[in-house]
Amino acid sequence: MVVLQIQQFNGFVSSVSRARSNRGRGRAAKTVCVQTQAAPSRTQKIMENISVGGEAGGAGGAYSYNALKRLDNIWSNICTQPKGPQETQKIVSRVSGFSQDYATENNLIGTFDIVVCGGTLGIFLATALCAKGLRVAVVERNAIKGRDQEWNISRKEMKELTQVGVLTEDEIEEVIAAKFNPNRCGFENLGDIWVQDILNLGVSPAKLVETVKRRFTSLGGVILEDCSLSSIVIYDDLAVMQLSKGDILSSRLVIDAMGNFSPILKQIKRGRKPDGMCLVVGSCAHGFKENSSSDVIYSSSSVTKVADSNVQLFWEAFPAGSGPLDRTTYMFTYTEPQSTSPSLEDLLEEYWKLMPKYQGVSLDELEILRVVYGIFPTYRNSPLPAAFDRVLQSPVSFGGFGSLTRHLGRLSNGIYEAIDGDLLDSDSLSKLNPYMPNLSASWLFQRAMSAKQQLDVSPSFTNELLHVNFSCMQV
Repeated sequence: MVVLQIQQFNGFVSSVSRARSNRGRGRAAKTVCVQTQAAPSRTQKIMENISVGGEAGGAGGAYSYNALKRLDNIWSNICTQPKGPQETQKIVSRVSGFSQDYATENNLIGTFDIVVCGGTLGIFLATALCAKGLRVAVVERNAIKGRDQEWNISRKEMKELTQVGVLTEDEIEEVIAAKFNPNRCGFENLGDIWVQDILNLGVSPAKLVETVKRRFTSLGGVILEDCSLSSIVIYDDLAVMQLSKGDILSSRLVIDAMGNFSPILKQIKRGRKPDGMCLVVGSCAHGFKENSSSDVIYSSSSVTKVADSNVQLFWEAFPAGSGPLDRTTYMFTYTEPQSTSPSLEDLLEEYWKLMPKYQGVSLDELEILRVVYGIFPTYRNSPLPAAFDRVLQSPVSFGGFGSLTRHLGRLSNGIYEAIDGDLLDSDSLSKLNPYMPNLSASWLFQRAMSAKQQLDVSPSFTNELLHVNFSCMQV
C-alpha cells in the first residue's frame, strides 16, 4: 500500500515486539522494542546529495527530498479518499445587497477591477489585463518567482505574449535559455516520427516571471506576496476578499489562478477526489554527450509493473540551457487514484533504473543537478462552468504555461468585455469557458494513455494507438 511505503520512507518501520518469558522462574514476560531504520532509497541518497536553493511556487518548483515526501503524502491521501462529496472549507459565500450596506471599510487596502489569486501563472493574465487599462492586483501566498527548471514551449506560443502586451520581442529572446531541433515522437519500436519547432525552446521561468512582474508593476499593477486568500464574500456590486494577514480587498471580479488544488475549486467540486492523475518525475543532469534533439513523447516499453500497479510509462527529454551537456528527462504515467497506485518515490526508483538505457548513458557518468516531480489531476467533467457571480476559474491545468499562452488573447479580451459590460454573473462568466480543450484533453490523455486493466487487452495496445494517432497528425 502507498500509505505504508510513505511511512517507511519517512524514517522508521513499526517497532518489533518480542515477548521473552522465563517460565521456570515464574517472572512476567519482558517486552523488547527494536526500532529499525529503513534503508534510504536511491532517490533519497541522490536528492540529499544535491544542493537545493529556494523553492518557487507552481508545479515543479520544489526540489528537496522533504518536499517530495510532502507531495507523496498528499497523493497518498487522495488515493485513500473515499469517492463522493466530502466536507470542505467554505471559501466563497453569497450575500444579497450591496457591499456599502455592510462594514467592509476596516482594513480595506484597495478596490480593483480584478484581483487574481495565484501569481506564478496568474501574473501573465494579470499583466495582459493591466495592459488594457484595468486596475489589477495579484495575491500570492508565497513570493512570485519562477522555478529554476525550464519550461518547454514553441516560439508560436511565446509570440502570444507579445500580442497581448505582456512581453516585447527583445524580452522573449532574453528569457530563452535553449533552442533545439528536431523533435521526436516514438512508441516502442513502431518507428520514430520527427517534427520541427514543437516544444523546441527552453525558457527560464525565473527570468520570465521576473520580467513580467516588472512589466505588471510598471503598468500600475499591485502585488501582494506572502499572503493567502481566507474568504470571499460576493455582494451585488463587489467581491470582498479577506486575506490571511487580515487585509481586505474589494474587486469587481476575482480570478482563481491557484491551480489544481485551489480551495475555491475544492469547494466547487465539493471535495471529490480526481478521476485520474498524471504522475511526473524526472531530473536535470550534466554529462549527456548526445544532446542536440528532444523527445516530445517517447515510449520504450509496453505496460510495466511499478509497485503494485500496471502502468504505461512515457518519456520526454530536452536539452537544458544551463550547459551543452545538460539535459532534462521526464518520465510520466496516467493512473487512477487508488490504494495500489505507485508513489512518486516508487516512480523515481523505476526512473533511475530505466533512464540510462533510454538515454544511452550510465548513471555513474551523470551529475544530477536537480530532481523534479509533480502530480496533475484529471476530471471527466471539464471544464467547470462558473459556479459563483464575480468569480472566474483560470483555465490552467496540465501543461499550465503552454495552455495559458494559447488562451491568453481570447481570455483577456473576453474578461475585458465582461468588465466593461458589467457581465459578471455566473451565467455570463460561463460563456468564457466553452472552448477549453486543454482541460478536456487532459481527461482524453488519461483515457488514451493509461494502462488498460482488462486481461483481454494487449500490453502494446496503448503504444499502437498513439503511434497511429501521431502519424495521422503529422499528415
